[in-house]
Amino acid sequence: MAGKRGPAPKPDEEKRGVRVSVYMAPAELAALDQRRGGMERSEWLRRAGLGKRLAPAIPELNREAWAALARTAANLNQIARSMNVAGRVHDADLVGILAELYGQVARLRGDLVGLDQVKDQVKDQVKDQVKDQVEDQV
Repeated sequence: MAGKRGPAPKPDEEKRGVRVSVYMAPAELAALDQRRGGMERSEWLRRAGLGKRLAPAIPELNREAWAALARTAANLNQIARSMNVAGRVHDADLVGILAELYGQVARLRGDLVGLDQVKDQVKDQVKDQVKDQVEDQV
């Protein structure tokens, strides 16, 4: 018989068994809901109360654009991969252009959801990808 599925049970000191109730005015609740975005109320309140990082609320329009750009990034990646696998990439400039386009799409996606750290990660990934692909061609 296979083992139990799912995450390991939390130790007793980490289990959330204490309930905290709060009364709010309708305007206060509306303001809280606007600030928390898509995050669950309980999670947002827990993080805010414990001084942990709160993700910014992301407008629906930005989420839709983020998803559309994800498809664009995937398409660019597939184009670059298929050209590389087929041995049709002989021009390092073309590889660089594809990598730069991919990087720009990824940075724009990060801007849409307010992720500054994504920019640095993408920059490093693009540099590594271009370097690897150029080395493969040499």
